[in-house]
Amino acid sequence: MRAIWTGEISFGLVNIPTKLYSATKDLTPHFNQLHVECGSRINMARRCPKCARDVEWSEVGKGYEVSKGEYALFTKEELKELEGDGEGGIEIVSFIDAKEVDLTYIGKSYWVGPGGKSTRGFALLHHALVDTKKVALAKVRLRSKTQLALLRPKDKLFALDTMRYADELVSSESIDLPESKGATDKELNLAVEMIDRLTAPFDPSVLPDEYRAAIEAAVQEKVDAKELRVSEETKGDEGEGGKVIDLADLLANSLKGIRKPGVKKTNDNETPVAAKKSKRKTG
Repeated sequence: MRAIWTGEISFGLVNIPTKLYSATKDLTPHFNQLHVECGSRINMARRCPKCARDVEWSEVGKGYEVSKGEYALFTKEELKELEGDGEGGIEIVSFIDAKEVDLTYIGKSYWVGPGGKSTRGFALLHHALVDTKKVALAKVRLRSKTQLALLRPKDKLFALDTMRYADELVSSESIDLPESKGATDKELNLAVEMIDRLTAPFDPSVLPDEYRAAIEAAVQEKVDAKELRVSEETKGDEGEGGKVIDLADLLANSLKGIRKPGVKKTNDNETPVAAKKSKRKTG
């Protein structure tokens, strides 16, 4: 797996070379917006309502709304300066007990592996955190933003969980609750019995994403029934919009005449390797 960045874990005068990897992947089904009438994909134009014209990216800045309709405008250069020049790295601020961490703070997760030729420092910190049953509260720079994070030993690596800042959480005390009568002993005993019966080892794999499975099944049904729409930019100006087409025929027609760049048609002067590639591509 390719690392997101190469940096260091630092605490005190100690610097440990590391590499950061993604620990999650987005499998959520994503849809494109299409024009129902012709099947073409909808373009999202950057349009200025005052000037009544589309604008280029070079004309776009970012504004922070300070009051209704009033913005503090920032250029890309100004925002870049505010971000600072720090490179990817994990700066440990303190070590804490894992049980003290409220899971409400936790955001996205990453893997942290050793980044240098020697893994001695990496293994030493890992071993020490396991023995003391501690985790590290740290600051990490991801892309252009410095975030709070929790660094904890996990298997032979570290897990890095980004965290929300304290003022980003909404207090539970802000939720208005109706008055509730206490439960009877009988009700409590039944609830505890129900919990005991449903108690099981933690295994999230037994609960797959039913929504994604339903979407994938529905898509496959449409593919099998050849209920596909071809976007105008895909098929060009030929044909009628919204026509149900044979996907296999479309792919076959697209492959005609296509050769790998730098590979010419087979002739007497071709090397056997080039001829084999050409045959495999066109055959």
